[in-house]
Amino acid sequence: MYCRDAVGDSAAAVSSSHALLYARQLARLVRTGTKRTLKAARALREICEAYRIDLPELRVRQGRITLGACRLADAVRLARLLGASSPGPDTPDASAVQVLLAQAFSAATGGGAVDVSVRQDAPDAVELGAIDARTARRLIGALRF
Repeated sequence: MYCRDAVGDSAAAVSSSHALLYARQLARLVRTGTKRTLKAARALREICEAYRIDLPELRVRQGRITLGACRLADAVRLARLLGASSPGPDTPDASAVQVLLAQAFSAATGGGAVDVSVRQDAPDAVELGAIDARTARRLIGALRF
């Protein structure tokens, strides 16, 4: 197998051994990125469990960490851990929690964002979107202090 790279009038042939080397390097980069994402997801799951924040749908999908459904009480607890002010003694409605958590998440992660949407089928829960590994590591750092 040969790949040709034409530069001006000259042409350089890349042998199959070079192509194999490039393929191995690419595979190593993919594995490294995947390992980092899985490691961040595992650490995030452990921290949330320690704080008794239930994120049963937390998983890695397509290179991103999907947080999934979150009960309102857990979402409020997460927002408070991220520095949000107390919403009061009663759990606020889903729309208020949506705003509270989105703002606290952004502030705690230095501008990172997570989609927070109100679940129509479950008024006592919000749906948290997916974040990349870098944002997850910033979230982990914010929750560790």
